[in-house]
Amino acid sequence: MKNFQKWLEKYLVPFSNKLGQNKVLQSISSGMVMTLPVTIGASVFSIFASFPIKPVADWFNQVGITPSMTAIVNGTMNILAVFIAFTIAYNYAQKCKANGVVAGLFSLASFFILMPQSIPGKKPVNAFQINYLGSEGIIVAILLSILIGVFYVKLSRNKKLIIKLPDSVPSMVSSSIEPLIVGIIIFTVVFVVRAIFDYSQFGNVFDFINKLITTPLMNVGGSPITLILIMVLSNVLFTFGIHPAAIQSVIIPIVISMMVSSTPAYQAGKTIPFLSNLVVFAFSNNDAAGATLSLVLIALIFGKSKRYKEFFKVSALPNIFNINEPIIFGMPIVLNPLMFIPFILSSFVSSGVALLAVKIGFITNYNPSLGMGMPWTMPKLIADAMIMGWQGAVVWLINFALMFVIYLPFFRVADKQALEEENSKND
Repeated sequence: MKNFQKWLEKYLVPFSNKLGQNKVLQSISSGMVMTLPVTIGASVFSIFASFPIKPVADWFNQVGITPSMTAIVNGTMNILAVFIAFTIAYNYAQKCKANGVVAGLFSLASFFILMPQSIPGKKPVNAFQINYLGSEGIIVAILLSILIGVFYVKLSRNKKLIIKLPDSVPSMVSSSIEPLIVGIIIFTVVFVVRAIFDYSQFGNVFDFINKLITTPLMNVGGSPITLILIMVLSNVLFTFGIHPAAIQSVIIPIVISMMVSSTPAYQAGKTIPFLSNLVVFAFSNNDAAGATLSLVLIALIFGKSKRYKEFFKVSALPNIFNINEPIIFGMPIVLNPLMFIPFILSSFVSSGVALLAVKIGFITNYNPSLGMGMPWTMPKLIADAMIMGWQGAVVWLINFALMFVIYLPFFRVADKQALEEENSKND
């Protein structure tokens, strides 16, 4: 364990720290989080727009409110790439002490410029296609927003490219005029890129990205096994005090792309693309990282030492809402060889059970819109039941029971040691 710890400290810890401090990854993560108010609000209507109880769904159709509820989903979940194109560039510029709003607007404008602006047919219609605004535009939006953000920050730091107006000019006007030359340069580059793709076999950058990057990335990088390995690795790092957000941020954009791609199929009542991937990801942590809610119940039932009985009483409520840092650092699990094994096994167990549930046909549905909009603090038992139906709740309970059994012997050893220490102090 000591040698393994030294190896991690020497190689993985510095790498993970640098990864967590990377402005690009931070901007992607922050940009995704900024879309939550939109997706969470729309998720409520997505439930009613595709209500699982047929008589209720039929009644919604009869009174004519289903199209309006679907419109909310189309105006939020299904154009998520539009929001991302702004929010990521905004966050990157802000982190670089530049004007985030201007960077976001340049990125958003470039996103629309590169997009096909007509629907082919006998009489082409001038319009943006909604698939490019959503599922087929997510990766483009992420890449473009970072590139435009970086480009804007570098250009805006060149004083020769900034138009300075007299102090007598209102600040609102001067701040709008200052990046004029920068905007012309950015749009010229975007124009050249669009023209190149217009003459290419792909036709546009969106189809190019989807054919050469997005599809292979989601099929390989987003495979169930890869997801499980990434989540296990994040748990390994967490046992050494390194928060898993840095590792997980790499896979989150891929998972969101799979959710967006699956939304139209869910709304149409068809087979959900990437069902295995989404279900495995949902159960990669059965509650918080390491499935520690099972450990909480064990401590409350079997705990004999005053140390753990009192500690887990305080930690129980936050853990229900997927906040288990008090347990990770307070028990602690960090640098605790005794708890290392069950903590790492948690993602293997819960993800494996979830994958098996899909393979045997027990879980056959997944609401991707609700999956995107569900707040991370929602108790997982409730969230899984809402997203996957009662089957999701059953799988959660099975995983909870399995982790209860796995944690039990390890906790008893730790509790015995704590009890002996308390007794020796009393003597």
